[in-house]
Amino acid sequence: MKFTLLPLCLLLFLINGCSKDAKPTKEWSLVADGITAAALNESHALLATIDQGGQWWQLQPKRLLHTFRHGSTQQHDLVSVAVTPDGQFALTADREGIAWWHTPGGKPLASWSLPGIQTVKLSTDGQWALIGLTDRAVYFYLKSGKTRFAFPHERNVKTVSLDRKGRFALTGGDDGQAKLWDLTSGTLVHHWNHRGKLANVTLSPRGTYAVTNALLGPIRIWDTRSGKLKHELNPDFITVTSAAFSNKEGYLATGHPSQGIKLWSVRKGRLLREFKTRRSLWRPNASPVLALEFSPRIRYLLSATSDGRVQKWRMKGKNK
Repeated sequence: MKFTLLPLCLLLFLINGCSKDAKPTKEWSLVADGITAAALNESHALLATIDQGGQWWQLQPKRLLHTFRHGSTQQHDLVSVAVTPDGQFALTADREGIAWWHTPGGKPLASWSLPGIQTVKLSTDGQWALIGLTDRAVYFYLKSGKTRFAFPHERNVKTVSLDRKGRFALTGGDDGQAKLWDLTSGTLVHHWNHRGKLANVTLSPRGTYAVTNALLGPIRIWDTRSGKLKHELNPDFITVTSAAFSNKEGYLATGHPSQGIKLWSVRKGRLLREFKTRRSLWRPNASPVLALEFSPRIRYLLSATSDGRVQKWRMKGKNK
């Protein structure tokens, strides 16, 4: 009987998947039953659980700080959550209403009924909410409960974004339209047509760039001043479930339904690295990446996946 040596790559594959993909430097398993939405800042995670409301977690050391519920018995699952960069304010939303929270004490500041909610985002100071509804998005002042602007679409607005300077709102709908709005006047600045429903829209922190992606479509980076396309990222057919820019807008991270995370150079429009969020070779994980957040000095990237995990990824290179 003859014996042959396994090729080196096959041997490595059996051990670790023969992969050059980066691995997380830290992982927190926070919600065993999975989550429906997530929001992150550099040290905390807000996770929308299946039946226990929104859970506000401190990451290091791992500790559940508060649970946010809509009423004593929450009748609807949360569909979206948001948190400010400093972690002082949070927003939770089900299909029928929103609740505004002051996170240090875990107490609600206010709540409102608003039927047809699809998604929410918070302003940097935590005083304004951008809310996607069935035929429009509204820019909502949380202290008074009044709408300042309404941004019309023809169908559900399932993805929205705000820049950190308070200049722009970006809305994406099932009508294939991504629309950029001026927050001082409420007027439409640019609109970009897509062939399918918008899966994700994201503004860079300074509002310099807008990212749009339709279901199984290209990832596009737009210049918000000119409205012109800056880059169309390869591969051509992909769905983005979350996205985040680094503080200086040099990096873009995109999360996907099963392909993990991709890190892009904004200047070159080039793929730099990939992070695979699966648990292991033997337990493949197809959990969508629901939230991404860069640390302020771009030392690491945080991600949250629908199976209730938060992972920390070390960054390499310059602070961009």
